[in-house]
Amino acid sequence: MDATDTSTIVLGGTTLTLLLKEGFAWLRSRNQKAEISPDPLNVNKVDKYITRGEFNRHVEQNAAEHKAMVDDRERNYEALYNRQLANDKLTSEIKGKLDGIKDDLSLIKNKLFKTR
Repeated sequence: MDATDTSTIVLGGTTLTLLLKEGFAWLRSRNQKAEISPDPLNVNKVDKYITRGEFNRHVEQNAAEHKAMVDDRERNYEALYNRQLANDKLTSEIKGKLDGIKDDLSLIKNKLFKTR
């Protein structure tokens, strides 16, 4: 008997042992009752279910509330944009006036101190 025959016998014996072990485990588990705790599929029964009409009314109410929220957001955005635009115009006017005041002040300093 050479090394190849020995390794074949060992592999075959190992395979047979594993198969027998799995078979006995399967037979043992087949006779045992599995208990799952807590019950993940437990459904609470209710006395009354919602009708399709009630569901459709609920969907319509949700759609109306969503539309109102979107409309409010758009109105708020427009109001905010208009306020920002007014603030930008006012800031530009103030900046122009400040530039004029700075030029006038520079002219006054030049006249008072006679610098050129």
